[in-house]
Order: sequence, then structure tokens, then C-alpha cells
Amino acid sequence: MIKLIISSLLTFLFSCEPISKDVVINKIEQTKENIVEEIKVKSEIIKEDKKISNDKIFYLVGDPYYIEGVKYIPEEDYLYSKVGLATFYDKELHNHITANNDLNKVTELLGRHKTLPLPSIVKITNLENGLSLTIKIVDRHNDNASIIQVSRKVAQLLRFYKNKITKARVEILTDPSKQWKNVTMSINDADFNNTVESAPTELVSISDIDENIGITKDDVVQETPIELTMEELVSYELYLYVNNFNNYQEIQNIVKEIDLKEKFSSENTANIYKLIIGPIDNKIANKLVSTFISKGYKETELILK
Repeated sequence: MIKLIISSLLTFLFSCEPISKDVVINKIEQTKENIVEEIKVKSEIIKEDKKISNDKIFYLVGDPYYIEGVKYIPEEDYLYSKVGLATFYDKELHNHITANNDLNKVTELLGRHKTLPLPSIVKITNLENGLSLTIKIVDRHNDNASIIQVSRKVAQLLRFYKNKITKARVEILTDPSKQWKNVTMSINDADFNNTVESAPTELVSISDIDENIGITKDDVVQETPIELTMEELVSYELYLYVNNFNNYQEIQNIVKEIDLKEKFSSENTANIYKLIIGPIDNKIANKLVSTFISKGYKETELILK
């Protein structure tokens, strides 16, 4: 378009007919206006294309990152199965855009994880009552102590909403996770709109809950009933392992500094000392992890046994 305007101007200027100075000036000004308008239109088109692209959910593994100095490496791990603490997030993250452009809702069966791909499908089991549920991982979270953060709805269903924290097992479901990977990658394929009318979605029910604290009518959707399962209940005790002490005296010093009240012991392997605290309460464990990390002891690990 711009080339055509310039070409027309040159043809006009070098035509055989004599022209006045005012006509030439007017023609140049008109051409400038046309060029500016053309650039403006093209800029809007580019912006709109980017907006459309950025609105799409995409598959994300991500780069290594740090939480308070502790390094995490996201990866595809279809053998993932870990036990640890689970916490939940509330309305502060409702309708929040996630790291991969998904939409977080506290009224749906969703969760946040530090290393699993986005999205992934996992089975989470409350080890304190045996209740188990399948949820979708849609975002990263920034808590060193817990292995997963779930939506308020999941916390209510698994019956740890009032306690705010629980011991849990998180297991990735391989086939559903790979299916979601394929769907999200297909959505961003250049030919997606020409071949697929819409991406498959699955709704989950939030109806059979008697702990409807803070849920508005707008949040409730009539959907297929949720399937809760009951796993065999095994009793676990929680321990905190703090690694990489140089000697036993260093352990004694930090225990005194933080005024540790809980039972503890130590291990020495190849002159590397380890502090073991426990068994301890869930909430105390959560606080102790933050305390040790703030003191520079980044290699902390909560163990259920």
C-alpha cells in the first residue's frame, strides 16, 4: 500500500503537465497522512494478532527458578509420586491468569505445583482421612514447605479447609496429562482454527459440598457430580530434615538460636551432618521450613514415615 502511494506521487510529480508549488506541497502532505494511517492500521493488526495468540492456553514446562533461594527445576515426570504437605489458595487467586494463560478459579478442581508441566492431571489423596480426588494443575506456586497448593473447592472436598493444611500424596496421571499436553499444543498450531472447531473441555461438579463458605451463586455451575474415592488409611508421622551442617556444634547453635521446642536428633554421613526434627505437627513443620531457609539452610525436606 505504501509503495503504491509513493509510486503514484512520483508519477504525478514527473508528469509532463506543469504544476504549481502549492499543489506539490498539498500532494506531499496528503501522502504523509496516508502513510501514517497505513502504519497505524498495520500496527493495530499486529497488536490484535498478538492479543489473540496471547489469549490461548499453551503447554508449559518452564525454566529453573528459585523460591527464597531454593532451586526448582520443572520437568515432564510421568512417574511423579510424592508425599508431603498440601495447602490451599482462596479468593485472592480467583479468576487469576496462570503462567500458561489458563484461568484459575477457587471454585473448580484445580491446583498449583512447583515442577509438573502446565497443565497436568494429578490424583491427590488426603492422607489424614483417605479422601482422594483428580484435579488439574494450572499454575506454579511459591511455598517451599508444601508440595502442592489446591483450590478452596478441593480443600473443602478433601475436608482440610478448616485446618488449612494436611498431609497428602500427589501422583501424576500419565494418560490424561499427555492428552492435555496434546490439546494445548494443538490449540497453538497455525492450522488449529481450520481443523478444529473447539477444544474439548470437561466440567466438574461443585454441588455436593456442605462447607460452602464464601461461595457466591455466580460461582456455582450445575455439572456432573464429583467422584470422590476413599483410599486405605495409613498413619504417617511428619519429620523435617535439614541437611548440610558442617558439624554437630553448628546444629546445637541453630537449635538454640531458633529456640527449637520439638524433639530432634542428628545424623553424620561422610562428615556431613543432618538435623532431624520430629514427629511434628503440620503447621509447625510449615513454619520451621521457612525459618531454616531464612537462616540460610536451603536443603530442607519434609518426610512422612
